[in-house]
Order: sequence, then structure tokens, then C-alpha cells
Amino acid sequence: MLSAEPSAYGTIDSNSISSKEIISQDVNSYQTTPNVPVPSKSIRYSEPEASSSNSSEQYEGVRSVLQSYETKISKQDARIRELEDEMGKLKGYVEESRKIQLENQEKVKIVLAELSTLIDSINKNYVSKEKFDQLANELKGSKTVSSKQTATTPSDAANTTPEKEASSKTVSAKELSQKDSATLMKEADDLFETKAYANAEVMYKELLNRNYKPAKANFSLGEIAYSKKSYAMAIEYYKTSISLFDKAPYIPTLLYHTGASFEKLGKAKEAQGFYKALKENYPTSPEAKKVK
Repeated sequence: MLSAEPSAYGTIDSNSISSKEIISQDVNSYQTTPNVPVPSKSIRYSEPEASSSNSSEQYEGVRSVLQSYETKISKQDARIRELEDEMGKLKGYVEESRKIQLENQEKVKIVLAELSTLIDSINKNYVSKEKFDQLANELKGSKTVSSKQTATTPSDAANTTPEKEASSKTVSAKELSQKDSATLMKEADDLFETKAYANAEVMYKELLNRNYKPAKANFSLGEIAYSKKSYAMAIEYYKTSISLFDKAPYIPTLLYHTGASFEKLGKAKEAQGFYKALKENYPTSPEAKKVK
């Protein structure tokens, strides 16, 4: 074998590189790139930059969530203020309603008191059935009163016209049965207005049989009896009428004619009771102004 040839740079192994060559390469490498940073330094600076970016994103996310909650809280505060305003208005409305209700209750109490007074007066002054029968018997025994109720004065005879005589023909039961109650009431009222009392009376009595507006029918029959000077009968009709409906618009007339009927029958005390009830409960009515 050939021995290794000595070299000025040292022994060279066929499978290795001399130590001087390695040293030379390292020196040359540092001399040519003196400013190249060590890889460890580059890794050390890049990691904090990535962490800072993540923290910023997390901060922005948290801030966004907080702003969202602040917006919701602000809206809730505004809604609460609206509800408080509405509650305040509602309390005011309830209080106002309560005051109105109390005022109405007072008005109702006054009206009820007046009505009670009126009813008490009516019950006190209207004759009972027994007294009415007694009064009727007294009237039957009085020729003077009887003649006033049945006699026709010359002026009445002069005022009788052919038209009234024609309209006074009695309405047949068949004609009555063919008319409905509303139509019959209207025709009866029209006849009453024209003083055709005979047919009006027949129709009102038919309406009583049908129980159609009995308060109105009794009042109208009372007015017919009053016009005929049948004062006792008028009182009975008036009494029945007001007992059925005491708030009718014709009540002032009913009270006035009731008092006048008693007065005509010589019952001045009873008459004054009705005049007083009329003036106290219907002071502005035309009938009350007729009472002295």
C-alpha cells in the first residue's frame, strides 16, 4: 500500500477534511456576512409580534361586546322611562275616572232621592183601590158631577164637524186584528191628536190587551178620560201608567192632570201633594209653571 503523502497543511484522510480547511471556511463565512443575524434572534422577535396582534384582536372583540351590551342597556333604560311615563298617565287616568265615578254616584244618589220623594208623594196621594171604589160610589151618587161628566155643552156641539163624526165610527175587531201593534199605536196617537177620542180609546184598549207599551196606553186613556171630565177614571189610568214607567217624558203632564183631577173632585189636599211633587221634581216644565 502506498503510505499517505505528508502535506504542509497536515495529514489528509481520504474520508475526511482537514481541520485547517474547516477553520478556513468558517472564518471566510463570518467575514463575508458579518451582519447576518443569528436565527435565534429572528425567532425571538417574531413571536412577540404575533402575540400582540392576537391581544389586539381580543381587545377589539371584548370592546365590541361591551358596546353591544351598552346599546342594549341604553335601549332598556329608554323603554323603562317610557313605561314609567305610561304608568304615570295611567295613574292619572284611573284617578280621573275615580273622581268622575264618585261624581256620578253623587248625581245618581240625588236623582234617586228625588225619585224616591216623588214615589213617596205618589203613593201617599194616589187613592188606594178601596178609596177609589168609595170615590166612584160618591161620584155615582152625585147628580152634579155626573151631569158634568156626561153633558155636552152647546159649544161642543157647535164644534162637532162632519169629519169628526165620520172618523168616530167604531173600528171593528177585524180591522184591529189586521194591524200590528206599532201601526195601531201610531194610528191611535194620530186620532188622539185630532180629538177623535172614541176610536183612539178603542185602539188604546186593544193595545193594553196586547200588553204593548202599557204605560203609554194607560196615560193616553187617562188623558181621554180627563178630556171627558171622567176624573176618577183618569186618576186610575194615571196611577197605573206611572207605576209601570215613572221616567216617561209625559210625567209632568200626568202629575199636573192628576192634581187637577183631584181638585175637580174636591180633593184639594191630595191635589196640592201632586202639584208640590211636580214643582219640586220638574220645576222648569210648562206644567209646573201653571201651578200657583
